[in-house]
Amino acid sequence: MIARLSPAERIGTVAVGAIALAWIVAAIARRDIFFDPVLFGLGSGAIIAALAIGLVVAFRASGVINFGHGAIATYVTYVYVSLVGDGQYPVPPLPNPVAPIEGIAGIEIFDFPTFIDLGDSMGKAPALVIALATAAALGLVAHFAIFRPLRYAPVLAKVIASVGIMLFLQAAVVLRFGARAKATEPIFPNDPVDILGARVGQDRLWVLGTVTVITVGLWVLFRYTRFGIATRAGAENERFTTLLGFNADFQAGVSWVMASVLAGLVGILVSPITGVTPNFFTVLLISSLGAALLGRMSSFVIAAAAGLMLGIVDQELFRLELEWGWIPDIGIRRALPFVVIALAMVIRGESLPSRGALTVERLPEAYAPRITRGRVAAYAVLITVAFWLTVFAPFQYRGGMQNSMIGIILALSLVVVTGYVGQISLMQMALAGIGAFSVASFGTQAGMPLFISLPLAVAAGVGFGLIAAIPSLRTRGASLAIVTLASGLAMGEIFFSRPGWFGLDRGVKTTDPPTLFGVEFGPNSDFILGDGKIPTGGYGLVLLVVGTLCCISVMRLRRSRLGEQMLAVRANERAAAAAGVNVAAVKLSAFAISSFFAALGGALIAFNLGTYGTDTFGIFASLTVLAFAYLGGISTVGGAITAGTLFSEGIGIVVTNEWVIDVGPYTAYVAGFFLIGTAVYNNEGIDGFQRRQFHQLGAWLGRRRRAARGVAARREREGADV
Repeated sequence: MIARLSPAERIGTVAVGAIALAWIVAAIARRDIFFDPVLFGLGSGAIIAALAIGLVVAFRASGVINFGHGAIATYVTYVYVSLVGDGQYPVPPLPNPVAPIEGIAGIEIFDFPTFIDLGDSMGKAPALVIALATAAALGLVAHFAIFRPLRYAPVLAKVIASVGIMLFLQAAVVLRFGARAKATEPIFPNDPVDILGARVGQDRLWVLGTVTVITVGLWVLFRYTRFGIATRAGAENERFTTLLGFNADFQAGVSWVMASVLAGLVGILVSPITGVTPNFFTVLLISSLGAALLGRMSSFVIAAAAGLMLGIVDQELFRLELEWGWIPDIGIRRALPFVVIALAMVIRGESLPSRGALTVERLPEAYAPRITRGRVAAYAVLITVAFWLTVFAPFQYRGGMQNSMIGIILALSLVVVTGYVGQISLMQMALAGIGAFSVASFGTQAGMPLFISLPLAVAAGVGFGLIAAIPSLRTRGASLAIVTLASGLAMGEIFFSRPGWFGLDRGVKTTDPPTLFGVEFGPNSDFILGDGKIPTGGYGLVLLVVGTLCCISVMRLRRSRLGEQMLAVRANERAAAAAGVNVAAVKLSAFAISSFFAALGGALIAFNLGTYGTDTFGIFASLTVLAFAYLGGISTVGGAITAGTLFSEGIGIVVTNEWVIDVGPYTAYVAGFFLIGTAVYNNEGIDGFQRRQFHQLGAWLGRRRRAARGVAARREREGADV
């Protein structure tokens, strides 16, 4: 067994063995420090392990890393809690087609129910059956409606679709159940038991036993049964498996049902122990991804064991931080998933095993429009309209324009790194947070002028981005998405969540208005134009100029030699290297440029808000930015502009709220729904759809003109003959 491991894996195995031996000796000497945390860590580790093996089940069947796995667990758990508590089954939020008429007329035409009343509080057994049936239905919908059409799609589309599931289900939970934590009565006996002097609840041991049984059962199923062998074969080579008579759709559908039911079951079993919040399992999913990666998304046993170890190490570090005061409080525990994922990538030095699909669709087109007189005139009209909205429109539209311009800059960061190079980054808002917290530290705290503090803040963001980009030299696709997601979490937990240079000041961070050569031009500063209401137009004009320059720079990058090399790397890294392209340098350059825009956008957010906290730049904010960027069109500047109008409280949302319908709390829900639809049916986003329609219109008009000229010429010839 050891002989089949790579040298790096052998070193890792020996290191783990040495650490385990040292721990045994330490546990004998100090049981309270080195043994008790193991028992407590097995509880949280069992949750991580169960989510990890669910991820492995889905990946082995369809080659999809489901970032919505934790959201499925959350939704199903809330369904169970609602049934047990009130006997009510939630109805997913549905659009009301006559809502604009109801709003204008002030009447109610349709009354859409939010819950189906099934009587008084339901027993645990029937509630469990209904909740797991809901999980099975979610798995079937996810497979047949979303991931089956995406079977041959690029990895980016699959990642985007799974992120859409996460946003959609989490928003549905908040809309139906609220954002407060919920709990329910225990399912397992919870009396404490004494194990070698340490007292631990029985329920945690029952959960551990359940996860162990599930892991063994899945291992037997996929190793020795006809279904399991066919599923494994399909993952290796779908063509040959189909020729042998196996139905890949059936295998993938069953596996998605299994994964979803497992996620829901885990959530239900642990909810009496931990409680449940809308983002509890999604945050825990990052640790589960680290465990699944250690098992290369294929081994149930290794993934489960790694999940248990992550829980144990987390509790051990917690105890050591309390016991040994000399250990610095720098968020080592919270950064543990990132460390595990990074080590897994570096040690293995390869991407995840991809599914042996029949064909693969192309990535979205990085369209570079020709700069014609008509296009320049259109750009001038667009900037003129933006100028009017920024300065003279009512205050709510001015605020929407400011948010949209910042959104455009953030979306441009994804256009560079994902649209041009194909590197999936889920840490953009974390880099924006580095820029925001840095500009406050350099400018407000240290008193540096803007022309020094802003470049330093952007440089800090670029530095962090380059460090986080190092794993991209050895991996790509879904693997890199996981690494960047964990990197963003590590940045937030280590820097943003505690006092310090890049951290909080008494729970929040405050940034003074930007001032240059004695002139203050923040969103609340006086400005000579407009109605004088907040936000004023001065800061909006600065954002308009900066956003325009950023758009022009990315357009020029697309046409430059570096831009052509980026597209070559996106298409085929090996072919690009064979053609003389320095792939590593191109990737790092893309991450540096992307980090520049992200950190710049973060600094502008800091000036716009003035006071902000950790949640503004959390991992969910990064996923939301990715969602809007992909929805607008992640590979073009036009897509970034479209995405900016769709950003939260952007000009598009403001216009919709003022003139159509108040989207309000449904923003994330609607965004998740359209994100899934875009990934499945239109991977070039709104900008690509508009461009195709424009080209078709132009082609139709061209045919009409040619036909008209032909008719006129024919009439002239007939007249000449007469």
